[in-house]
Amino acid sequence: MDALVQLKRMGNLLNEALDLTQQIAQASDRNDQVAIQMLYGMRQDPIDKLEAADQALRDQLYDLTDVEEYGRLAAILNGTAEPEARERPLAEQAASNRRRLKQVLDLDRILNQKLAREKSIYR
Repeated sequence: MDALVQLKRMGNLLNEALDLTQQIAQASDRNDQVAIQMLYGMRQDPIDKLEAADQALRDQLYDLTDVEEYGRLAAILNGTAEPEARERPLAEQAASNRRRLKQVLDLDRILNQKLAREKSIYR
């Protein structure tokens, strides 16, 4: 599968994970423990699919035999290279995914510290 297609798939999964994480935050504000547990369970599906898509993208990268091509794609995915015009959609999607992942992780950190308190995995 093309790298851009994988990145778009990952972007959709990140959006789904963010939406569910926001719903967990709302349930937490209502102190609705049943909804919190249900939503955490629901959130696991896009996370699992995201891990699989990430691995597929890594496999695609590792399958490249041209060292320069490998380095270029890795740099674009990591946001450390200025993309050429034909690479711009790939670079923009990768940047969007990094921003969305940061949003998910930041919100998850807040939720985990709020819900788990001293047992938080972020302590």
